[in-house]
Amino acid sequence: MPAFHVLQGPDKGKRFTLDGDAIVLGRRSVEVPLTDHAISRRHAEMRLKDGHWHIEDFHSSNGTYVNGQRIDGPTVLKHADRVRIGGTLLSFSLNADEHAAGPIPQAGWSNDLVELQGDDKNFDASILASATAGDESVILASPETSDAVHAWNVMYQLAESIGTFSSINEFLERTTDIIISHLPSDRVFILLRDAESGDMEPAVIRHRKKRGGEDDRVITSRRIINHVLQTRQGVLCANAQSETRFGAGSKDASIAQLGLRSVICVPILMHYDVAGVIQIDCPMSIHTYSQQQLLVATAIGKLAGMAIENARLIEARVRQERLAAVGETVAHLSHNIRNILQGIRSGADVVEMGIKRGNLDRVGSGWTIVQRNLERTMRLATNMLTFSKQREPQVELAQLNDVVEDAVGLCITAADSKHVDIKTDLDDLPLIPLDNDGIHQVITNIVLNAVEAVDADTGRILVRTIHDTEHGEARLTISDNGPGIAEEDRQSIFEAFHSTKGHGGTGLGLAACKKIVDELQGSIEVHSSSEGTSFVVVLDAASPNGDKSTNDPAQQELHPSA
Repeated sequence: MPAFHVLQGPDKGKRFTLDGDAIVLGRRSVEVPLTDHAISRRHAEMRLKDGHWHIEDFHSSNGTYVNGQRIDGPTVLKHADRVRIGGTLLSFSLNADEHAAGPIPQAGWSNDLVELQGDDKNFDASILASATAGDESVILASPETSDAVHAWNVMYQLAESIGTFSSINEFLERTTDIIISHLPSDRVFILLRDAESGDMEPAVIRHRKKRGGEDDRVITSRRIINHVLQTRQGVLCANAQSETRFGAGSKDASIAQLGLRSVICVPILMHYDVAGVIQIDCPMSIHTYSQQQLLVATAIGKLAGMAIENARLIEARVRQERLAAVGETVAHLSHNIRNILQGIRSGADVVEMGIKRGNLDRVGSGWTIVQRNLERTMRLATNMLTFSKQREPQVELAQLNDVVEDAVGLCITAADSKHVDIKTDLDDLPLIPLDNDGIHQVITNIVLNAVEAVDADTGRILVRTIHDTEHGEARLTISDNGPGIAEEDRQSIFEAFHSTKGHGGTGLGLAACKKIVDELQGSIEVHSSSEGTSFVVVLDAASPNGDKSTNDPAQQELHPSA
């Protein structure tokens, strides 16, 4: 029976059997319920048609990927295909009980899963052929024979996989899939060298079909591994178990039954180092590897080494960029905090002067300055926590209109100080899934930004909610009649530390809003002109996959002449 095995994500390690002809994948699915918040409630569907399983995306915002490629229609799934939805990676298996359906869980691995026999007592190993893993080994002959055509297909699939996966382990899993699909093999395993200890540790262990009673342990020759590491060459070996040393009753009886095996072992070659090895083997009664297959495997090892080296360089660059970003963030926040503290100090000086002179009006004026800067401190701290922390939204059924009224009420004081008029126009909404605190912060940030943007005395702000029953959405629109946002700033308005307020803004408010809305699987857009600005927040009210409407009737009400 077909099944999905979860390789990565919050549900890692789970297995979902596909019992039926139509299976939904998503957070609200009965058959494949996934807890990943980056996945829609009904994200994708599996259907059995003409003896093949097809997967189709339900117009989700994050999309569905098969083997690293985003799909835009029904796509046939093959055995061992990888499916990514949101932050979850699944392996598809046509047989739920077959070992080849997925890797051994990483948490259960230990170094003794691959035992390297140091003195080769268990094996008589002879190297029959070798192939240099230099740059020229990647260039195969033009496809004049069927073997060459087969080799070109293997290399094309592997090259196509480079850069499509987010981690080295995912890439190695896909490499193993390609090897098993194109080279006769009973077992495939990949060992990577630990950067600190130098020990060889298993990254992938795969059996084409696990036989009853067979354990996961793989025993192989250290001499073969060391030869490949030292010479940087791929080797083709005949590996024979010495039956006189291992009887049926010994602890190694399981390997005594392996008999004579054909083995290919190739280096995963980087520019200056060997990252590890790939070993492929099978009983010689089933297949004996050829020189051409050794060349193909050697080229696979070379390309895998290039991909690993590239991934490590990218990781190193990302770390450097993160350190640079941290420095920039600290400098930016320090500048904003210093400005706020300067405002508090100024207010405190006015309060102190008023106290000394017994002037309560001056004390009140100074306290107003202190209070305003305390509010700025609170907003900065809240936005910093929202933007920087991996938070789990507390979603519950709630009334959006209640949250709007409460958030707008907190902004009235700031609006009154500028004689700005705030109005609400609230549609009849059902209870919808909301993170109350998060949406409250979104509304507060956008409304206070609008208060700062509009002119004193003539400024108008309209907060409107609309229930779009056709698309199953609730839309929150916050509009103002301010001067608008410059066109060159609109593309960057949701980026962290991008502010159009000069020294008066932190550049975190709208970035925090975008993050909160994304966590709720919603969307946020900005529409701006010289006559005003509207922020439109679209939230799920029924079906998460309807098309988003970008109509903005609020601007017409604020500017009837437009």
